[in-house]
Amino acid sequence: MADKEMEIVDDRDLGVGEDVIGDRPRRYQRRRPRQVVPAYVDWKDVDFLRQFIPERGKIMPRRISGITAKDQRRVAKAIKRARSMALLPFVAD
Repeated sequence: MADKEMEIVDDRDLGVGEDVIGDRPRRYQRRRPRQVVPAYVDWKDVDFLRQFIPERGKIMPRRISGITAKDQRRVAKAIKRARSMALLPFVAD
């Protein structure tokens, strides 16, 4: 043990007294412009609904699509109806 050099350690190195949440760097997300969704989302309007389905075929979350929660529910319901009527795929081709 005498052969090892002593290392001076500061409290900041150990993280003593620091707020863990406050030390994480913030991730800034780009805000997408709010998309305009009509008052009635028609399940037969496949071109409009494809905006909310990426390549993998999943429904795009509202934090990415930039629409309100109410509009997201209406769009999701219309996508599910269009899928059940075989107008949209359930999975990617």
